[in-house]
Amino acid sequence: MAFLGVAFLFILLQIIQIEDLLLGLANKQIILIFLLIILTSGIQQNLGKGFFFSVFQKNLSAFQFRLRMMLTVSSLSSVLNNTPVVAFMIPFVKNWAESNNYSASKFLIPLSFATILGGMITLIGTSTNLVLNGLIIQSGLPSLLFSDFLYLGLIVAFFGIIYLTIFSEALLPNHTASKAKVLKDLHEYLVETRIRPDSPLIGKTIEEAGLRHLKELFLVELKRGDRVIPAVSSERLLQANDYLFFAGNTNAILNLINQKYGLELPEESHIQSNGFSSMTEAVIPSGSVLAGSTLKQLNFRDRFKASVISVYRKGEKVKENLGETQLKEGDLLLLLCAEDFEKLVSSKDLISLTKSGEIEGAFSFKKNLPSILGISVLLLGIFGAMDLFIAALIGIVFMLLFRVINLNQVREAIDLDLLTILVSALAIGVAIQKSGTSGFLVENLSLLLEGKSPLLGISILFIVTLGLTSLITNAAAVSIMFPIAYELGMQSGLPLTPFFVTIAFAASADFMTPIGYQTNLMVFGPGNYRFADYTKIGLPLTLIYGILVISFIHFYYF
Repeated sequence: MAFLGVAFLFILLQIIQIEDLLLGLANKQIILIFLLIILTSGIQQNLGKGFFFSVFQKNLSAFQFRLRMMLTVSSLSSVLNNTPVVAFMIPFVKNWAESNNYSASKFLIPLSFATILGGMITLIGTSTNLVLNGLIIQSGLPSLLFSDFLYLGLIVAFFGIIYLTIFSEALLPNHTASKAKVLKDLHEYLVETRIRPDSPLIGKTIEEAGLRHLKELFLVELKRGDRVIPAVSSERLLQANDYLFFAGNTNAILNLINQKYGLELPEESHIQSNGFSSMTEAVIPSGSVLAGSTLKQLNFRDRFKASVISVYRKGEKVKENLGETQLKEGDLLLLLCAEDFEKLVSSKDLISLTKSGEIEGAFSFKKNLPSILGISVLLLGIFGAMDLFIAALIGIVFMLLFRVINLNQVREAIDLDLLTILVSALAIGVAIQKSGTSGFLVENLSLLLEGKSPLLGISILFIVTLGLTSLITNAAAVSIMFPIAYELGMQSGLPLTPFFVTIAFAASADFMTPIGYQTNLMVFGPGNYRFADYTKIGLPLTLIYGILVISFIHFYYF
């Protein structure tokens, strides 16, 4: 809404025309981003669990696992969209860490950072590169080449992965998983009550009994004999000796018992023996429709067949009333859920972090043929043997023909939030150019740089873009910086390519905060990280990355 509002303001001020805004909808590179998201989703589904289990064996040391994991995801994210790669990998990383008695917090930031580094190896590895290339072509300039990303991308990925492999153990925290905290001291999160034989609740539904909309408590599970019923329906009839489990402000249970509901605290607690085998974790990703709404407004229990036990934000348990808690991007939810929970969840809105189902068979040529064909045509497009847009379309056709994905999944991949940001950001970039703002800034900068080495200009451009990408999205940062890089290159009389490559690599260098890059936010909750954790490990990486990028550009292009 912020980007769209600014774009409309520029239209009202007649700095740009409505056609300048709509031009983004016809931008080939923006459409290509969504084609790649669809194709990535299909390849991810087709590869399945077996591929990853064959890569990440249980007998690896932490050092070996971290290195192998980063090499795998950086390679994948060089040809696939990195957001679904991270979403798919989080459960495997957590499962491996927990089964080998390691903290997942030692591995999840390296997972995110490795996908960012890998995305810089090719033109299609990240939306930043595609948006920039779209702006370049839109300005009538020749497209960036495969080599403009490959050599520098491989260098920063190599040194970045080496740094993370060596220093992650020392610099990353050893946080206990939220699920482990709950299981360790379950009575602080859940209160167990039993319906007495003389209770007036007997024979009533949950709704009729007034247990659906309690002010400070949430009914999360019902136990009847040996049967456990998570995500209790409003129409469920209550019986004598039912055990009801409530989450939220557990002190409020005394008020509930005193209100003559016929509830009592059982002499022998079943909480520990119950096991809560259906307990799972899920994270709210960036752009989720759940963000900004409360659990009650979302009708969360009926919508997902799951009840929220607690919400973790920035590594801390949210202490507000659960039903009234407004969810935010990056929140980690601890849930008691029904068996069909994962079938009701869209990874765009809620990413389940618990691996479910049996391990699928190992990677096989016949079963994974759609993925092999999809990646093959993508590589043909990357190396210039065919048009990249056509390659992505052919890959999607393979996925549809082999029934890996269907038309509904294609429609779901069209993220309107992302489309709005990309189109609006392009229009804002045009406004900065047309208004003369970029020319004014560059004119003053040129006076400062007159007679000096291009190295200084490249360094300033890198630092400004890096600062901008820490505050807004990477694609938006590169859109805003494009006209400035263009003007700076034109006025310097030097080739434009090094200026464009500088802002491309700087816009994807958000290693110091969880908010500038979606994959960083995705691992924030599952790793129980705090903001400072990113800065601690990300600041040295940013310095290494920046020195490598600026040095390479200076010696390679000038």
